[in-house]
Amino acid sequence: MIVKESDGNKSPGPDGFNFAFIKNCWDILKGEIRIMFDQFHGIGKLPKSLLSYFVALIPKVSSPFGLGDYRPISLLGCLYKLIAKVLAARLAKVMHSLISSNQSAFIKGRNLIDGVLIVNEVVNLAKRSDKECLILKVDFEKAYDSVDWGFLEYMLTRF
Repeated sequence: MIVKESDGNKSPGPDGFNFAFIKNCWDILKGEIRIMFDQFHGIGKLPKSLLSYFVALIPKVSSPFGLGDYRPISLLGCLYKLIAKVLAARLAKVMHSLISSNQSAFIKGRNLIDGVLIVNEVVNLAKRSDKECLILKVDFEKAYDSVDWGFLEYMLTRF
């Protein structure tokens, strides 16, 4: 099911394969992929070959000049993505019982706007009851800009 639903046009990682290849060769590959999954679940670790990835630098501006003008993305191997998607699908089934109902973003069936509406209701209640209210907003604005570029450059030179 996950293989059929996966986008076959994504860039391949170090293994050179994307989901189009897996889909087209599923009848040949499914037995080997099943063995890989069984080994992963038995050992609890992935082979190093599946953990490798390419780092691509995507320009954030039209005329990039320095390293800070790029956003790094990781191009992962197809089999790693497949395992991640299977685990994510399994976790999604129990996520509602694991994550507080106060967490409204990034969970299927919940909306980011729910948090805004709740804060609005709290402010209105505080105004109606003539009570003081303190609201603290934490925002990780421009999270990619907080990357330690020196460290990233060091890691890239190691390859």
